[in-house]
Amino acid sequence: MKKFYNIEGLIRNGFKLSRDYETLDFTFAKFGDDAVQEMAKSRSIKQVRRLTINGKKLTALSAQALARSNKLPNLESLKLYKNKIGDEGIKYLAESDQFPNLKSLRLAWNEIGPEGARNLAESSHMENLTSLALSENQIGDEGLKYLAEAKSLTSLEIMDLRKNKITDVGAVALSKSKCLPKLQTIDLTDNALTVKGRDALAEFKVFNLIRARLSEDGNKLDLSNLGIGDVECKCIAECEDLKDLTHLYLELNKITDKGIAHLASSEYLKNVTLLSLDRNKIGDEGFIHIVKSESLQNIQVLMVENAGITDKGINAICEEECMKSLLRLYIEENDTTEEGLELLAEPEHLQQLEYPEFDREEEIEEEEEEEEEFEDVEDIEEIEEEEDLGDETEYEKE
Repeated sequence: MKKFYNIEGLIRNGFKLSRDYETLDFTFAKFGDDAVQEMAKSRSIKQVRRLTINGKKLTALSAQALARSNKLPNLESLKLYKNKIGDEGIKYLAESDQFPNLKSLRLAWNEIGPEGARNLAESSHMENLTSLALSENQIGDEGLKYLAEAKSLTSLEIMDLRKNKITDVGAVALSKSKCLPKLQTIDLTDNALTVKGRDALAEFKVFNLIRARLSEDGNKLDLSNLGIGDVECKCIAECEDLKDLTHLYLELNKITDKGIAHLASSEYLKNVTLLSLDRNKIGDEGFIHIVKSESLQNIQVLMVENAGITDKGINAICEEECMKSLLRLYIEENDTTEEGLELLAEPEHLQQLEYPEFDREEEIEEEEEEEEEFEDVEDIEEIEEEEDLGDETEYEKE
C-alpha cells in the first residue's frame, strides 16, 4: 500500500536543517521508495546540488525515480548509503542523462555485484564523475575489471572499494588500466590483497601521479609527501616520460636505500640536476647509491637533510671521484660529525661546492697573500711619506 507523504513539508524541513537551498539530507526522516518517487516530481528540488538519503532500505524503484526525474539538473553529489538499490538500481542511474553535473556518487552497502559495476562502466553519462564509493558491496575481481576498462570514467580521481571481495587478480587488472588517467586515491582495504596486489596498486597510482604532476615541459616533477616508497621508486625509474626531467622532488616520503637503488640505475633520469630526498630514511647505503650512480652524475643540487646519513656516507662522496657537477649539498640534521663535514672541503673533485661553505686551504693562503700585499703597500706608503717630509725640511732650510 502506498504511503502518504507531505513531501513539500519534508523538503522544507530538509532545507532548514542544512541551512541552505542546495543541500537535502533525509537521513533522519521517515523516507521510503514512495517518498523518493514523490520528491523526484517536486519543483522545489531544482536548485539542489547535494542529495543524501541513507539507511532507508530504498530499492531500485527509488533509483529509477531519480534517474527519470528532470528536476535535478544541478545535482553534483548523490549519496545513498545503506540501501538496497542493487544492480538494477545502479543501471537506472548509469543510463540516465538527467545528471549532467554529477561529480560524486556514493553507493556503499547497496547489494551491488559485478553486473552493477559493468552497468556503471558502460555508462556514457559519467564523464564528469570524480568520486565513486562502492564500499561494502560484492563487485569482486570481475566488477573491478569492468571499472578498469570504463571509457567514460576519465575524470575519476577517488574510488572507494573497501570490502568488495577483491583479490590480487582485480588489483593487477586495475594496474594495467589506461582508462582512468586521473585516478589517484584508491581504497581497497579489507579485501584479500597480498603484497603482489598492493604493489600493483602502488605502481598504478604512481604512474597516474606522474601524469598528473609532471610539468608541461617535462622538466619538473613534485611527488613530495605522498607516502611514496621503494615500489613507487621502481616505477619512477622505469618511466620513459621522465627522460627530460631536471628537477625531482621526493621529500617527506617512505623511501629507503632500496628505492634509491632503483633511481640510481635508471636510464631515464640522466638529465636530473636537482634531487630532493629530505626526510626519507635512505641512510648511508642510499646516499652511496646516488654518489656512485652513473645516471645521476649531472646533479648540481642534492637535498638529503634528515635522511639517516653518517660520516660513512661523507667518506664515500669524498673518496669516489664522482659528483663533479655538484654545487650545493644540503645534508643538515643527519648523524654526521663536524669533522666528517669538514672532509668535504678537501677532495679536488668537490672544489666546485658552493654549499656547505668551507674555509679551504687555498682560500686561506690567498687571504694571507692579500694581507701581505696590503702590508707591503702600507710600508711603501710610509716610506713615501717620510721622503716627502724630508723634502719639505730641505726646502725650508733653503
